[in-house]
Amino acid sequence: MDCLIMAAGRGVRLRPLTETIPKPLVPIAGRGTLLHLLEAMPNAVDRIILIVGYLEEKIHEVIGTEFDGRPVAYCTQSPLDGTGGAIRQARSLIQSETFLVINGDDLYAKEDLENLAAHPRSLLGLFVPAPIPMDAWFVDENEIVERIGRIEPQTLGLLNVGAYHLGQEWFETQPVLSPGKQDEWSLPHAIPQLVPRYPYRVLEATYWYPCGTHEEIARAEAALTTAL
Repeated sequence: MDCLIMAAGRGVRLRPLTETIPKPLVPIAGRGTLLHLLEAMPNAVDRIILIVGYLEEKIHEVIGTEFDGRPVAYCTQSPLDGTGGAIRQARSLIQSETFLVINGDDLYAKEDLENLAAHPRSLLGLFVPAPIPMDAWFVDENEIVERIGRIEPQTLGLLNVGAYHLGQEWFETQPVLSPGKQDEWSLPHAIPQLVPRYPYRVLEATYWYPCGTHEEIARAEAALTTAL
């Protein structure tokens, strides 16, 4: 199974660190989120596709063309047109019928990624109060996706955490702009188009640490240091 890892962003909120280091390589407990993620790859994944862009040469230098016995292919995202745009640009590289797509600048539990890999047409959600306005999944009694929508801070919901197990049918969807953007296309906001023909189920995650700001990195590092 292929796993696409999105690692193209500029990391604007992490400046000045990201002036010389791509966001997925900013150290957290000794190594970047990309390395943490690659070390947590599910056993079912036998091929990695890195979607790169900003400072991509540094990611090439660190990761190379093979990691832990898995071949690594690269797709340069140009323009940087969102998560939906990213996987459409990488489509020609995808060889498996179903495939994982995971944010390269977040931290996930290995057992959650294993569970995701074991359930085609699923995605991870974390049932907690939203710390800021965030996208959350709304599901039926069987945890099947009905829609995705923005919830307000401190509202309890199934937060979208940026980890998906998609089928090739995703490419049949009509592009959907990311909320509030005019030039970025959304991967998750296209998923409800597939239901009920392809029911997508939300799997509850154990934990998720986004690492897009200095404050988020501090929280993630504290959590990892405690765990170690």
